Amino acid sequence: MRNRKRPSLMKTLLVDQLDKVKKGMPTFFVKHLKIKKGSVTLGERLAKQREILKQGLIEASNTAKEFAAFLVGLNKQPALIRYGLSSLVVIMIVLGVFTYARASGPCAVEIDGQRVAVVKNKTLANEIVNSLIDEQQRLVTSVKPDQSITFKTALFSWGEVLNESEYKRVLASHLSFETIATGITVNGGLKCAVKDQATAELVLEELKQTYQVDPGFITAFEQDVDLVDLPVQANRVLSVEKATKLLKGESDVSRYYTVKQGDTIWDISSAMNVSAEELQAVNPDLNPDKIQIGQQIKMVGALDPIINVVASAEKTVQEEIVLAQEVRRNPNLPYGQSKVIQQGEKGLKEVTYHIVAVNGMETERKVLKETVLKEAKPQIVERSSQTMIASRGLSRPAGAILSPFGMRNGSMHTGVDLSGAYGSPIAASQAGTVIRAGWYGGYGNCIDINHGGGVVTRYAHLSSISVKNGQSVEKGQTIGKVGSTGRSSGPHLHFEVIINGVPKNPVGYL
Repeated sequence: MRNRKRPSLMKTLLVDQLDKVKKGMPTFFVKHLKIKKGSVTLGERLAKQREILKQGLIEASNTAKEFAAFLVGLNKQPALIRYGLSSLVVIMIVLGVFTYARASGPCAVEIDGQRVAVVKNKTLANEIVNSLIDEQQRLVTSVKPDQSITFKTALFSWGEVLNESEYKRVLASHLSFETIATGITVNGGLKCAVKDQATAELVLEELKQTYQVDPGFITAFEQDVDLVDLPVQANRVLSVEKATKLLKGESDVSRYYTVKQGDTIWDISSAMNVSAEELQAVNPDLNPDKIQIGQQIKMVGALDPIINVVASAEKTVQEEIVLAQEVRRNPNLPYGQSKVIQQGEKGLKEVTYHIVAVNGMETERKVLKETVLKEAKPQIVERSSQTMIASRGLSRPAGAILSPFGMRNGSMHTGVDLSGAYGSPIAASQAGTVIRAGWYGGYGNCIDINHGGGVVTRYAHLSSISVKNGQSVEKGQTIGKVGSTGRSSGPHLHFEVIINGVPKNPVGYL
């Protein structure tokens, strides 16, 4: 009977003391040492912390007294029971500490079931996730991660615990955020996404305003443009400025060409499909005669626009009427001489045009109505019909001779190259009529003047042309400016004298 009562007494004592340990130790560790953050001032939080610590010490003291009484009672039990109860108490203490550690210690962060990081506590883990969401919401209404995020306690080494910046970097590399945004589609294809419909309409209006030619013009899009709400990745949502630039074909990154051995400005401009003048305009410090291998030259032009803005209007203007000069040949005048027998007089007309511009550049001008308000009179000029029979009848149109007429590098050089600074004026070598004024293959910008009697002079590689086809010019009149267009290695004037269709050495005529 004695042996049966003792286990009952020990069991009762054990259960009673274990209940006290459970109530005391975990309560102290979990309830009182875990300071929760809230919307209180620092002073209130410190006061609350002192009160909690005070209560914790009181409970710890009471628990210690109960625990001491338990040990006294335990000491009166047989050795086997003492050892068993002591082991259980140690286990309960360890479990209490472990429970506290689980509640406030490091936790593993899993994304779609895969561990990606370990951080010091769950609060920090949540805060960083929320901060990433806040960052994504700068351009959108609301976002949510595409992946599932869970926080778990797990075995780990202290070396695995990441600091705040490391954890944020890891999260950013693993998470993607989805939002509902407004997409701008062009001919059915999605081109970009912005925050909402109002933002999209602002982008489209910004495009129209950029290319507004005149207040009277009506603007529209050349392509079919639609707005559609759809789920997109938050990092694909653009600001108004970036969306507008994208649709205009502009780039934030300048593109450059690196000069190679043997390159000339003509080679580089041809590769870019632009003129040497356009290349010079975006590289104002560029010296076409002294480009160096490895030199960086900014490339001309932008990407093709995604949306073209078409502006159209009817416009009525008054314009002068200028009639072409009438030239009459007089065999009695010495070669190269002319005289005006009737002064020209400008007229005036009123013209109504239908004008179309694409992206700010006029592409069409159609006359709808034209009314002459004042008749014009042509200038009538008499010129000698005598042919050039003596040498030295032409004046030099530019500077000194740089390269002579004849064979050069295995091919025929059909004229002479004359010096001249880029943009310096070029003079007509003799009076005559312009029969060519424009681009002419390797000659670049080119002018041909017919002087009569089978004599034609040619002026090539011009940077600009000041005359037009059919215009009469006088000897010494400025017809253009020195340049380096066409197949040219630098600014100069290529000058030819053509007699009855055959190039001759200009030196014999200057």
